Amino acid sequence: MPKRYFVVFIRLILFTVIMQFILCNRLSAQGKNIPDNIQNEIEQNDRFIEKYIQDGNEVEAVKFLNRSAYLLQTQGLLKEAVDYYIRVLEINEKTSNQRGIQLTSNALGMIFIDLGQYDKAITYLQKALQISRQLRQKTEIISALTNIAVAQQESGRHKDAITTLEEAIGISKEINDLKLLRRCYGLIYDSYDKLGNSEKSYTYFELYSALDKELKKQEMEKVRTAADSEVNRAYAAKQMTEAELKIKQKQLEMTTDSLQVVEQITREQRLELELRQSQIAKKEAEIRIEKMKRFQLKALLTGILFFIAILVYLLYLNIKSKRKIKEQKELLEIQNNNITASIRYAKTIQQAILPDISIINRYFEAFVLYQPKDIVSGDFYWFSESNINNQKIGSIFFAVVDCTGHGVPGAFMSMIGNRLLNEIVNERKVFDPKEVLEMLNTEIQITLRQHETDNNDGMDVSFCRMDLNGNDEYILYFAGAKRNMQIIKKERKEIIKLKGDRYSIGGSGSIKEKVVFRNHEIKICAGDLLYLSTDGIIDQNGPDRSRFGSNRLEEILFKYSKYSLADQEYYIRQEIERFRQNEEQRDDMTLIGLKVL
Repeated sequence: MPKRYFVVFIRLILFTVIMQFILCNRLSAQGKNIPDNIQNEIEQNDRFIEKYIQDGNEVEAVKFLNRSAYLLQTQGLLKEAVDYYIRVLEINEKTSNQRGIQLTSNALGMIFIDLGQYDKAITYLQKALQISRQLRQKTEIISALTNIAVAQQESGRHKDAITTLEEAIGISKEINDLKLLRRCYGLIYDSYDKLGNSEKSYTYFELYSALDKELKKQEMEKVRTAADSEVNRAYAAKQMTEAELKIKQKQLEMTTDSLQVVEQITREQRLELELRQSQIAKKEAEIRIEKMKRFQLKALLTGILFFIAILVYLLYLNIKSKRKIKEQKELLEIQNNNITASIRYAKTIQQAILPDISIINRYFEAFVLYQPKDIVSGDFYWFSESNINNQKIGSIFFAVVDCTGHGVPGAFMSMIGNRLLNEIVNERKVFDPKEVLEMLNTEIQITLRQHETDNNDGMDVSFCRMDLNGNDEYILYFAGAKRNMQIIKKERKEIIKLKGDRYSIGGSGSIKEKVVFRNHEIKICAGDLLYLSTDGIIDQNGPDRSRFGSNRLEEILFKYSKYSLADQEYYIRQEIERFRQNEEQRDDMTLIGLKVL
């Protein structure tokens, strides 16, 4: 055992021994929080509760739960009473006992007011109010409203309390209940006073005073009537008693002499008996004290031994668990390093399939903002060159693709998407952008067996074909699967947005309905700017949880379109980082800018 544990162990033993002897010597001076008779009744109730719940008789269990809750509440043990009332409420809700829910919720609300937990009090009182409304019990509705108002006042919400009390006042007037109305006036005048509205406060105080005087007058009349009745009954009883008293007095005089003789004999016998009883009681008390001391000593020794055993066992478990945690931590670090190394190697492979920027630069001045969320990415961009129908006019194809997910799952999808684009365009010679997307959709469903499984993965795609005719004017064909394309003409008057279709590539949804994509055709000149992106940038949130948004992105693209492509990339990155600040990157980000040469 380590030295520091041994020192702590010795100190705990000494502390336990000292406290036990203090408890033994002062046991008679200490009281219990709960009187013995109340404690015994609660324990007996708990046994009945457990029995009835095991028998499935929850109605009988509720009776004993209510008894224990009320006993604890009357003893001022409010927190303990809450536990019983909550159990009562759960059973009443389970059995749909509306009246029981109403009464229990109201009791919990009043207890939480006494505990100073006003939000909880309002929650339970509102539940009681709701049931009172359903049962159309207007007196109960007023009671619940005034209790809610008290909780609102105690929590400083005087405006809310005024609104609540105004409703209670209206119902009190309907049923002409002056006592409830007096209480409402007293509470609402206090709230207006706290808010500094002296005019309203004075008005309701006057109403309260007038009602209070009237009610006290009525009560005094009742008391006066009752007192007169009692006086009449007492006078009649007095007359009857005086006659009986005279007869009894004569009988008493006759028996006084004989009683004096008997009393003298009885007094001597009683003194002798009391002496014997005191001697017996003294011996019994001595025996009980001796037994108590022996029992306490045995209990102390047993407790110390039990405590020592538990402490040793806990120390053993602590040392064992620390050793195990250390071994698991080392193993996890090894596994994590191996996995990270594998993913970094996968990143190298993924980077290798991306097109070389030097090939793109044959036709465009370009920048690529490619920022994965994790080591590997679910985004990729694609480029290819080809001649259509062996004509002299050449064409180039380029795309930006956002696959489902990010990290390793997204990277797998990007490999599949890259392979299928190469196969469709370069091997099958499909050059029409909309047909490329439709065929890509079909191949993704086949590859992932989405007709047979619940796999719903897919990708969003911006796909372009630009025909080159050797002049300064070109034809651009664009098709999009949930992605758009932005074009800024060299005159820089506005941003032209080519909108993609609402379908994604792949997914079980596209199986149920026929997916048809459309082509957009536009003339492009040297100096025009083309932008393709995934949704990672526009979906990025800032510290205030707002999104970057497509409008903000288009404004930034137009703002920096007069700069070189390299400078554009730098400024756009700065704008994204300035917006994001310290927020975590949500998704992979890809933005490609192309300036036609």
